[in-house]
Amino acid sequence: MKYTFLASFIILVTACGGPKKVTITPEDSSAPRLLPPLPPSQINIPVKVYMRPLLSLMDSMTAKEFTNDKWPNYTQTECDFRYKYRFVRSPFSFTCVNNKVQISFRGSYQIAGSRTICAFGRQVGPWASGSCGFGDEPMRRVDLGITSTITLLPNHQVLTVTKLDKLQPLDKCQVTLMANDMTAEVMDSIKASVESYCSTFDQFVQTLNNNEMLHNWRSGGSQVMPVSSYGFLNLNPTALRVSPFNLAKDTLYFTVGYDGNPRFSSDSQRLVTNSPLPPIGSSANSGGINSYLDAVYEYSFFNKILNDSLRDKPFEVEGRTFVIKDINIRGSNEGKIQLDVAFTGNRKGVLHISGTPILDTARQVLSMPDISFSLDTKDMLMNIAKGLFRKRIMKQLQNQSVLDLAELIERNKAAIEARINQPVNDWMRTTGSFREIRLVGLLPQKDYIQVQALIRADIVLIGQPPANLLSMSY
Repeated sequence: MKYTFLASFIILVTACGGPKKVTITPEDSSAPRLLPPLPPSQINIPVKVYMRPLLSLMDSMTAKEFTNDKWPNYTQTECDFRYKYRFVRSPFSFTCVNNKVQISFRGSYQIAGSRTICAFGRQVGPWASGSCGFGDEPMRRVDLGITSTITLLPNHQVLTVTKLDKLQPLDKCQVTLMANDMTAEVMDSIKASVESYCSTFDQFVQTLNNNEMLHNWRSGGSQVMPVSSYGFLNLNPTALRVSPFNLAKDTLYFTVGYDGNPRFSSDSQRLVTNSPLPPIGSSANSGGINSYLDAVYEYSFFNKILNDSLRDKPFEVEGRTFVIKDINIRGSNEGKIQLDVAFTGNRKGVLHISGTPILDTARQVLSMPDISFSLDTKDMLMNIAKGLFRKRIMKQLQNQSVLDLAELIERNKAAIEARINQPVNDWMRTTGSFREIRLVGLLPQKDYIQVQALIRADIVLIGQPPANLLSMSY
């Protein structure tokens, strides 16, 4: 899943500037603080995968006809015995209900065998043969069903128990010689072959559990991941779950879920926990995304982003051209933020703007009532203007020192939902709706700023894998 729209919002808000409309004054103002811990987050994402191409490929990859090695000739295993057979299957029919996969098909077969008399390893008599399903006789039919029960173990491994669930002969196999009924013997042979296949399949799944990539994922625990250019993320999972799999028509349905305490930061080392992954459960939860995000960003991170974007760019102000040369944001443990903008152009100097951001969580309004400015310049005209227009400039700054977060989010709702409804890769996409984004905490400190947000949304993951996906995975 992608987190860029969440990170974009956090960076947007923190670049401008939790708890009711109040600024916390610490007992020791020189000591750095953190906001209180957030409640756990819960994310449940329904997944829909259109399976017809993969199921068709699985059917085509399995042989439709099975014969003895010398077909249409006999295979002679002993001096006095030889046989031949042909088994043709129908297309597979797949179902899956609560992790129980059922593969059903019909088989048609013909079989023939011969006996003779041997002495000292040499044939001394003619062959006496018997068969069913040859000549004018129709091939004999049998219905088969294979079930495989899938279990996701708490230790992040997959266990399958595959067995022959149905073996029902529809026609008897009475050999032409002496009209002997060989149906039971033929069914025993088919049963042994299918059970051998089931055992081989379960062993193959176990080898997949030992795949190096899966082993590294399990042993890696809660990992720190880069999120584009927005910093780093650690999901800090406390619970993982995958609901039972169900197949309806050609679509596979299940839900993946997560409980945890996701944290963003500009410093990856701040997020390292070395915590092991929690066990996987099988409960099916609803509720979409109800996530609290805790983000801690160093000012150096914002300074780099702003300078990379704005340095040496000209701006027109009342007919005069100014070129930004450097931007520097810093904070204090008293909760203040200062912005320094060095500029050249028609005039040269450094503009200093400072204040204490206050977040009204109920109204979702961010304000800076004590905003102030100063200007360092050797330009005489600017120094004169600074004195003449100080009151006007302060009034203008105060009028623009309130940010309506709710209105900002509503204005950008279409862009946020566009992030929710977008491709993940060539065959998978997300679709959903945005319900709410709220800022619940804001705390500037000397070296960093901490932002806490609540995000509610509904997302569905929809996949239409191509037919060649299985071959691409090898």
